Amino acid sequence: MDASCCVAEVMGTELFTLTPDTVVGSALRLAATKRIHHFLVIEDGSLTGIVCHDDLRLARQGALVGECMSSPVLCIGPETTLKEAADIMQENAVGCLPVVTGAFLVGVITRDKLVRMGVNAEETADAEEDEPVVQSACAACGSSEGVRRDLRTGLLFLCGDCAAVMPNTDPPRGT
Repeated sequence: MDASCCVAEVMGTELFTLTPDTVVGSALRLAATKRIHHFLVIEDGSLTGIVCHDDLRLARQGALVGECMSSPVLCIGPETTLKEAADIMQENAVGCLPVVTGAFLVGVITRDKLVRMGVNAEETADAEEDEPVVQSACAACGSSEGVRRDLRTGLLFLCGDCAAVMPNTDPPRGT
């Protein structure tokens, strides 16, 4: 499969979801029974988090999924290329990306699926010493130190200092 094809062509559409108030022990049993590594966490019809098998395994059995899930969730659109998805996963150290169209969850792509398809993230560590390493500059200040894609800005490249002063855009949680 060509790394420039769209995620929509290969994404999984069977989505496994939990709620934040699911008990970790129950989620672990479901993961083992169904051989699931990533769960999407849905609250009030919206994607509020993601939790992987390792997150669950490291949490207390009696804890709630909402206590160990990652939030906000890094998502991509169906038009994202496989190569871009692999690069985003590597840059953000995640193994799964939900695929959304507007506010609708339409699928999921995992690192394992990309690897099975022969698509790998760009490895800068294997670059030749005499080859220049291309790194994006911070969209806010122009710095090239510690630059990563920021979830809150639609994946703009930001340095750690600029990302730290970004306002929190998470919706307020109900009581």
